Amino acid sequence: MKRLSLLFALPILAAFVALAPQSTEKTHAAYVYEVYMYGNNVVPAVNTSIYGFLRFFFNDTMTEADVTVDVKGVSNSGVTGADIRAGAPGTNGPVVFHLSDGDFIVTSARIKLTPADLQHMVNGDWYGVLYTTYHPQGEIRAQLNLPPEAIGAVPPPPPAPTATRAPAPPPLSAAPTAVPPPSGGGAIISPPNTGNAGLMK
Repeated sequence: MKRLSLLFALPILAAFVALAPQSTEKTHAAYVYEVYMYGNNVVPAVNTSIYGFLRFFFNDTMTEADVTVDVKGVSNSGVTGADIRAGAPGTNGPVVFHLSDGDFIVTSARIKLTPADLQHMVNGDWYGVLYTTYHPQGEIRAQLNLPPEAIGAVPPPPPAPTATRAPAPPPLSAAPTAVPPPSGGGAIISPPNTGNAGLMK
């Protein structure tokens, strides 16, 4: 009877597990930065209806980021790649991080960052660019201007442990001083002895 009950319960348990909601929650990011890419930011400017964005999901220490590249208005076969490059607005520069080889509408890449890299992003020294078959040198672009408070959001490292000094010993107590006899001929209490009751007048 027990075996029959178990065989009957197993299909019900399997159905319950299959119907249970599955968690789709993403890993928490400490800081998220998003910037849009347009053709008029490219050097020289490009007249295009294509646009897109870069989204940076930084970890708690701002040492890594998952970078999402999302493009609109073009098929995946028209996209040939995406990079982060060094260069001020109005200039072109070398590749700092290669994000993708192309053939995508949405893609992502993980990059490692140093404090100097973050400062470049705050200073606006880097830009993101997307290449297409129509404009192999860049179809859309966005200058990266990470808000300074993003760096300030990084928790400072814990202070280095310092040697603890032993507490100073308590000062030596002074030797007891003799208490003067009360004035006015009062009695003096002294230890008892065999000669009297301990009271001398």
